[in-house]
Amino acid sequence: MKSLISLIVLAALTAGLSGQGAKRHFPSSSDLNPLRGYVNITELGGGPGLAVTSVPYSKYYFGLTTVNGYQINQYLIAGAGLGFHLYNEGWLLPLYASGRFTYPIHGSKISPYANGDAGILISFGNSGDDNRLFVNPVLGARYTISPVMAADLGIGIFTQKLPGAKRDSFLNFRAGIVFIPKR
Repeated sequence: MKSLISLIVLAALTAGLSGQGAKRHFPSSSDLNPLRGYVNITELGGGPGLAVTSVPYSKYYFGLTTVNGYQINQYLIAGAGLGFHLYNEGWLLPLYASGRFTYPIHGSKISPYANGDAGILISFGNSGDDNRLFVNPVLGARYTISPVMAADLGIGIFTQKLPGAKRDSFLNFRAGIVFIPKR
C-alpha cells in the first residue's frame, strides 16, 4: 500500500514539474483585438414608429451613423457619434455620445453587447427650431470576422423629444461593422 501511494505521489510530482516550463494557451475571448485604443463602429439603422405616428418625424426613420471612440478594455467602448437620419418628413443629423459594454464569450465568435446612445438630432430647417433630444438603448450580438473586425446586429428603442412636445419612439434595428485596428 505504501509503495502504491509513493508511486502516485511521484507520478503527480513528475507531471507537475514537466508542465511548469510549458506555455499554456488560453482561448481568446473572441479573437477580436482586446487592447486599448481607437475603435470605429459604423451602422445602418432604422425602424417603424410606435404609438402616435401622425406627427412629423414619427412614422419611420432610416439612417447611417458612425462612432469614433476608445476601447477602454475588452468590455467597454466610449465614443462620439455622428450620422444622417432620413424620416417620413425630412432628415435630421444625430450628434451624440455612445457607450458599449460587450461580454466576450471564451471560445466563441459571438458575443452579446449592450449599447447606449444619447444626444441631439439637429435640424437645418426652420432656424433649428426642430432640434430634438434622443436616447437609444440597444441590445445585440457581435460576430468576430477577423482580429480587427466584427459585424454587429442589435435591436432597441429609439426615443426622441422635441422641446414642449410629446416624445416619439421607434422600434430600432441596427446592423454594422466594428473596426478595432492592431496597436
